[in-house]
Amino acid sequence: MCGIAGLWEAESRVDLGRLHQMSTLLRHRGPDDEGLILVEASSGRIRTLGGPDTPADVFRAELPWSPGRTHPGAGASGASLGLLHRRLSIVDLTPSGHQPLSDSTGVRWITYNGEVYNHVELRAELERLGDRFTGTSDTEVILAAYRRWGHDCLRRLNGMFAFAIWDGERRELFCARDRLGVKPFYYQFDGRSFAFASEPRALALTQPRRILPRLEAVRDLIALDWVDHDAHTCFDGIWQLLPGHFLVLSEKGLGIQRWWQLDPDSRATGTPEDWTRQFESLFTDAVSLRLRADVEVGSCLSGGLDSTAVVTTASRRAPKGMHAFSCAYEEGPSYDERAWIRDAVAASGVASHVVTPDGSDFWHVFDALADRQGEPTAGPGLYSQWKVMELARQAGLKVLLDGQGGDETLGGYFRYLPLRLRDELAAGRIGTFLVNFGPVAARIGWPTTVGWVLEPWLPRALAAGVRRQFGSGKDRVLSSDLSRLGGASVPRPPAAFGSAVRRQMAFDTTQRLLPSLLRYEDRNSMAFSIETRLPFLDYRLVEFAFSLPDSQKLDGVTTKAILRRALKDRIPESILARRDKMGFETPVDVWLRGRFASEARRRLGAPGPLHDWVDVPRMLAALDDHLAGRRGIGLQVWRWLSLESWSRQYLVGDPRRIERAPEQALHAGRHRSFVEVEAEFERETAAAAS
Repeated sequence: MCGIAGLWEAESRVDLGRLHQMSTLLRHRGPDDEGLILVEASSGRIRTLGGPDTPADVFRAELPWSPGRTHPGAGASGASLGLLHRRLSIVDLTPSGHQPLSDSTGVRWITYNGEVYNHVELRAELERLGDRFTGTSDTEVILAAYRRWGHDCLRRLNGMFAFAIWDGERRELFCARDRLGVKPFYYQFDGRSFAFASEPRALALTQPRRILPRLEAVRDLIALDWVDHDAHTCFDGIWQLLPGHFLVLSEKGLGIQRWWQLDPDSRATGTPEDWTRQFESLFTDAVSLRLRADVEVGSCLSGGLDSTAVVTTASRRAPKGMHAFSCAYEEGPSYDERAWIRDAVAASGVASHVVTPDGSDFWHVFDALADRQGEPTAGPGLYSQWKVMELARQAGLKVLLDGQGGDETLGGYFRYLPLRLRDELAAGRIGTFLVNFGPVAARIGWPTTVGWVLEPWLPRALAAGVRRQFGSGKDRVLSSDLSRLGGASVPRPPAAFGSAVRRQMAFDTTQRLLPSLLRYEDRNSMAFSIETRLPFLDYRLVEFAFSLPDSQKLDGVTTKAILRRALKDRIPESILARRDKMGFETPVDVWLRGRFASEARRRLGAPGPLHDWVDVPRMLAALDDHLAGRRGIGLQVWRWLSLESWSRQYLVGDPRRIERAPEQALHAGRHRSFVEVEAEFERETAAAAS
């Protein structure tokens, strides 16, 4: 897990000062090492540089990609491409893992963020084909795979990744993102200049022009509670490379292409017993692969089915005892899973660490979330996740497993239950429909069940009323300016997936839910220099899950049915029997309706960009109703507060955390010029030698 960034200029040299600033803003993603290459694309000459966080042994290493050791002479003055890397050392802790890294010819260079878990097997295959390696990092394997298979190398990689490869032979920059978008990649392009980074804040806070919001994205969050659902971000002119896509940049321009997607026609063969065995095998292997590291691996543990499956499986295969990290609250059983956490700990033998926040740091963390997330957020579970990552960092962990992705791919949300009923009704299976309707309605409520089941057959006006009754109507607080933008072009579940359940699950996995959850996890973990690994998002497991009949995931009112069957040998019965659904629950509503009510009113009532986006009297009236307990709109209140904090930190006065610096100027604090650090090291080396 690392931070990457880069600049490409078609008509001028790259701004080395901006690269310094980007490195500073990404330091939390990779505090162990930093590196930079400058490429004179017209001649192919390359210069490598180190920085203040580059270890001395990296400068001394006799490697093709060591700072100052490769293709001297390009210099900063003629460079049209700069590739930056911030390293969190996880695999191959030696200087041979330093990046940007080149192949043996020095023609191809990579800056890479993520983990390719099958790098051991890929390395063996490439060695049989004649490739030779200097170190043991997965970075070398990716570059060798690219050299041999070109763009098709992506299909051979099992992992989470975002990277940029400069191919000097083709004179093009090849950038790619993993299948499900676990690792981020943001970019700007105006036809002449291209910039990319692991986080949008590293682009927005270093760009020469004023920071502007993308109003359509603000509207989508307020009116639909949607974020991260398309290539746009909340910053005008900053885009994300979508999951399962790659881009190629050259003198001919920029092209983007999808390289992976879920197959709606895939169907598993065999019997339910075969599928159960196959699921267990795939899941166990996914966990085992994600234990590969040269540092200790721990895990998050909520007490739910997914995280318990991860912890109990990993504890059987971890080379030494594992540590698990949890969050609980004293505000009542709705926010406390410690009973199930204890059962999971007893079954796995892990060392348990539990944080019980009292909320005293809530507003400090809330503003830190707005800063580190870089974009507004949609729900309070981020606070609990932040506290878990903070706890793990205090314990010295750099790698954590997590259960993210199981709900979307295995049918863990209750909203899928009425969709399953709809499918039964549409297929004419009236008996099954009648048997399951009562239990589903008892679980999620009769009005909600009826509305979701019958929505496709209702007249359009009535269906719109049903949707408004069950969770929409948020657009009522939009300002007139945002309302004039028109309604959002609302993406719909892909029809190709057949059943309503499969359509909604595919939609949630690729657009509606998982992309934002992955963004939250990436930023929260990396804020504490922690890498999180997600076994449920092993692409083999995801593809297998989507090939199964819906009945294997939803059985009556039982969610994740195949997971419960396949892993019943390791998950405690108390957790297998759970039929409730708790996310990363956080008692924000309790706090806001109590000691934080006045601060919430102050923030939302203070003049600022938020007041340009909402109807202020309506918003404040709704806020008062919520704080008084007359309405339950806690998620909307969180989004308003998140927008307020984000806009105040990024938009008001167009603040710049770091002043733009000329190439040879010193940076604020310890972040000096890459060039100066290298020169200082060379002077010290020469003095020691004499």
